[in-house]
Amino acid sequence: MTLYAEVAVEAARGIARESYTYLVPDGMDVVPGHRVTVPFGQRSSYGFVVSMGTDDPGVETKPIATAGSEPLLLPHQVALARLVADHYWLPLIECIRAMLPPRVRGTGSAGSGVSTRQRRHSRLLELVTGLAEPSEEVTLTDEQRAALEVIAANPVTLLHGVIASGKTEVYLAAAERALGAGLRVLLLVPEISLTPQLVQRVRSRLNAPVALLQSQLTELERAQQWWRVRRGEAHVVLGSRSAVFAPIPRLGLICLDEEGSATYKQERTPRYETGWVARRLASVTGARLVMGSATPSVATYHQAAGGEVALAELRRRVRGHDAEVELVDMRDEAAEGNRQPLSSRLVEAVTRTLDNEEQTILYLNRRGLATYVMCRDCGRSVQCLGCSVALVQHAEIEGLVCHYCGYARQMPSVCDHCGSRNIRALGMGTQRLEGMVRKLWPQARVLRLDSDAARGPDSYFQIWETFNEHRADILVGTQLVTRGLDVPTVTCVGVVDADLPLHFPDYRSAENTFSLVAQVAGRAGRDGRQSRVIVQTSNPEHYSLQCAAKGDYEGFYEAELPARKAFVFPPFADLAVLTRTDREDARAAASAREAAESIASGLLKDGIDGIRVMGPSPAFIHRLRGEYRWQVTLKGDGLERARHLSPRGRGWSYDIDPVS
Repeated sequence: MTLYAEVAVEAARGIARESYTYLVPDGMDVVPGHRVTVPFGQRSSYGFVVSMGTDDPGVETKPIATAGSEPLLLPHQVALARLVADHYWLPLIECIRAMLPPRVRGTGSAGSGVSTRQRRHSRLLELVTGLAEPSEEVTLTDEQRAALEVIAANPVTLLHGVIASGKTEVYLAAAERALGAGLRVLLLVPEISLTPQLVQRVRSRLNAPVALLQSQLTELERAQQWWRVRRGEAHVVLGSRSAVFAPIPRLGLICLDEEGSATYKQERTPRYETGWVARRLASVTGARLVMGSATPSVATYHQAAGGEVALAELRRRVRGHDAEVELVDMRDEAAEGNRQPLSSRLVEAVTRTLDNEEQTILYLNRRGLATYVMCRDCGRSVQCLGCSVALVQHAEIEGLVCHYCGYARQMPSVCDHCGSRNIRALGMGTQRLEGMVRKLWPQARVLRLDSDAARGPDSYFQIWETFNEHRADILVGTQLVTRGLDVPTVTCVGVVDADLPLHFPDYRSAENTFSLVAQVAGRAGRDGRQSRVIVQTSNPEHYSLQCAAKGDYEGFYEAELPARKAFVFPPFADLAVLTRTDREDARAAASAREAAESIASGLLKDGIDGIRVMGPSPAFIHRLRGEYRWQVTLKGDGLERARHLSPRGRGWSYDIDPVS
């Protein structure tokens, strides 16, 4: 009997076709998930078998040239790749690529054996493989035990618990049950910076081998950890966004910590949202899914409130107490003559904390020294040559940098537009805040945690370790400091500019503001010491800040939902953003206009209702890396019904379920 294989071919990534049919030579043993080498045009390429069959395709087929000794992908991963490709309007090969580390994908075997040339081992991996300190026996509270029973009885559960209510203990108790039944566990976190503490807790609580999958590992280490998972040597897999694609056999439990975090959205192709993929992973494997957060997304909480997913709640802290949160109106500070970015209340609170030999976290979600450089005479800012954004001043290069394309230049001495010498750096980023903190409190030991400070190998680990061991008094950082940090001696938290997320053109701006303030406020008061959180704002009356100050998620949800419903945003509709990029602005705009008209007429012709076509409009960052961007937005239900109407070809990209 002649056997045929459908193969997703690497060399066909830019082609819309999903797969190609090849003949399986006699004696070759392949199954879906196998990496194979196939002829493709005038050359050969590797690809992955996605299905098998005996039906004659009716066209001449070429034979598969070679096949790996074992399939790289598990059966459920092939099924998952199809679901992801369909939902996110992607070629199947792009989803398969996301499931494999680069070295494994390219060779099929890298990292599978011992390397004699490996010289560096990441500190986190040393923590994973080293001796674990035994933990004290944990007794769950009544709320935690009730939550555990809800998880055991339902395929998908939202674990909504106030900060410090012991959500991680519930994850670990559920993991112990799964491991006891001979199943595997996947623990997902949104930020790499959360991983060190979670590694320690997992290693001390679960008597099982652990694998780590995250982007801070070297490529060889990622391949080695991937093979440990694929071979079933690791019973617990811990990682960030991409770990949702790990090849875990006998998967029984998935824990998605801090559900709703924007960092769970992959911004490069394939643009997937980790929570959505985790749900499909649970459905194709039969694993139970737990999504936990003190600040879940409005869309997920709406599903839980409506009974679409189970809801387990933890309303009481298991230790410590809520810090006192104070909203400081910076307009009053200015009226009293304080033009500095730090209010007198925040300065007073930090000083008291230092006097008590306790620790402080200062949060500002902007990197660099200054957020822009402007001419005081003509009002123009210094812009990137290839992106429609202002350059940001950075100390490490003694110049200006674009955060989108990396373009850099020296600080100008005169204005490029009018020739004036009245050039000033304005705004403040974490570098400038760090410098200001060092001047205000010269005796303090100061650390900074942002993507600039944590670029090198093991940087996240080293910064976390230093602060956790109280070898630093003040930690200045971006959103990397808002979640997961559990340091008992942090008794003061300052939010330097709480209004920044509110100014973004994003339907989730209020949600992001509430989440960030509530989460960073939760870093204080972890062990019961008297703690204070100072939130600086020019909009103290905004409901997101009022609710965050009170830790009132339900109040925020009730205030936010009417606006979502009135303007038909999630959870009341789905969104898809189709972006056209081109070196010429007019050509990009014309192409986007044609696409919008074509989609609208196609929906009408096919009788598809419930989908609205909006635009075209210029993207928020209109010019990026030298190309202009115009967008067409689809809003409604069942957007996959419009996929066949979407524009094809070079210059088009799709973002399904965008987070901004």
